[in-house]
Amino acid sequence: MVSGGLGSSRLAGRSPRQRLAGILALAWPALGAAAVSLALYVPTLLPDIGFWDTAEFQAIGPVLGIAHPTGYPAYTLLAWLASVVLQPLGTEAFRANLLSALLMAFAAGSLAVAVTLLTRRRALGLAAGLLLGLAPTVWGNAVRADAHALHLALVSLLLVVLLIWAERQRAGDARAGRWLVASAVIYGVALGNHALTLLLAPGIAAFLFLVEPRLLRRWRLVLGCLAALVLTTVALYLYLPLRSAMDPPLDYADAEAWIRLGPEGNVIGGFRYLVLGEQFRGTFSPLPSLADGISVVARQLWLDLGPVALLSLGGVAVAALRWRRELALLALWFGSTWVFALGYQNASIERYYLVPLLVAVVFAALLAAVALDFMERRATRSPQDIRRSGATRAAFGSLALIALLTPALIALPATRQRVDASDERHARIWLDAAFEALEPDAVIISWWSYSTPMWYGQFVEGRRRDVLVLDDRTIIDEGLVDVSGAIDRYLGERPVYLVRLPRDIEAVAARYPLSPVEGMPGGDVWRVLPPEVVYDRPVSSEPGAVTAGPCPALIPHLPAALRCSEAGG
Repeated sequence: MVSGGLGSSRLAGRSPRQRLAGILALAWPALGAAAVSLALYVPTLLPDIGFWDTAEFQAIGPVLGIAHPTGYPAYTLLAWLASVVLQPLGTEAFRANLLSALLMAFAAGSLAVAVTLLTRRRALGLAAGLLLGLAPTVWGNAVRADAHALHLALVSLLLVVLLIWAERQRAGDARAGRWLVASAVIYGVALGNHALTLLLAPGIAAFLFLVEPRLLRRWRLVLGCLAALVLTTVALYLYLPLRSAMDPPLDYADAEAWIRLGPEGNVIGGFRYLVLGEQFRGTFSPLPSLADGISVVARQLWLDLGPVALLSLGGVAVAALRWRRELALLALWFGSTWVFALGYQNASIERYYLVPLLVAVVFAALLAAVALDFMERRATRSPQDIRRSGATRAAFGSLALIALLTPALIALPATRQRVDASDERHARIWLDAAFEALEPDAVIISWWSYSTPMWYGQFVEGRRRDVLVLDDRTIIDEGLVDVSGAIDRYLGERPVYLVRLPRDIEAVAARYPLSPVEGMPGGDVWRVLPPEVVYDRPVSSEPGAVTAGPCPALIPHLPAALRCSEAGG
């Protein structure tokens, strides 16, 4: 069980110099894990803007905008602060990417502290922090802007604070409640960042009552924690309606109102729609069978941890004997998050595996701690051996560190190659080409992956403010219903362009003549032509034009049966 060390009565009874020495001794695994992780992340950072959510998260900080559900107010405010503090280090996009690297490195360092608290072994703390930091899923999410980096950082910090509270509570420290209030604040910040935080609540509740069964009788402490949690969460989410009322450049779903109704009376926006993620209610699928689910979990853990993943199973067994309270906390974190991820449809679902990965690393470290205890007892049977126990402990700790990290170090070159984003400039190249090709005062009807870099270019860099970027979200906000409605609204009044998924282009081509914009490096852009074209031949003034009517066109994505010859007809 946890005893001694930081937060215990033994440490509290020491002199200030001794307490400082104890804290520094605990800090070095954290600093080591964070520093090594950050040193690996920085050379592999995405150097510029990205597509999809990346560009949105790069933009909302500098302009203090409002992101897609659930709004991410905590991340937005932190991204704004980072854009100011890190200003000498590069563009706004790069600073947002660097923020992810800093947050993931912080998570690695915090986990090192947590494991050191649990095992009283700094070598295992360092090993656990590095295992987390070197995992491909963590590293891959550390190189580009994303709110999940803040989520993992806050979860790891929350684990540390809960462990310190539990230790001080068991030691009879009258001020232990302060750590519980601090954990409530951290949970509130995490809740203001990502709704995945809700999945942590069952594990936290189980841990609290296992450590202090009479917790509810301490009503002042309970009310203090509830007040800290509510005030923190409400303060963060108040950012959304307050900022929305100021009409920021990026204002997803207009959170100024409680709800916004569409023409048919359905909810299409507002604060409730944004915060509760009502847009994504249909993105859940039935859970796989138990065997299939276990297979998915095992495969993902193996990809991230290699052979160390096998130690996690043993860690669960030993935790049931020596760390029962912590087992309840961690097992519920692992299970609830995985169950959610298995049923949630997301284009980048690996981001949802971060917390379970952290838990798996902790369990592996717990098994290593029990193994080291056993080997040290076997090696220190005589009085002479006992006198050398310090050296023996250090030697075994070093061997454990090497053994745990060897798979990750062997895989390091492959992991770096897999996650390295330092040469990814596709979004910048595409954005420059698109802004160059669009006519003055153009309307471009886009989809999320390409809308976000264009918004970054407009609102952060101040480019092509004459262009109106219409995304599926903004089409709803403008009351245009769908892509065809947007085309009908602006065609003939302003130049209209499309950058959409192939299936959308096929549908549009059945109604409107389209002409491809030449020279686009991926993410094809189409010019929508006026409808008064001859249907049985291409428009002579627009080489390669796509005709409407019974012959939708020469579009590479269309089935062969729908294509026309170059002569038309």
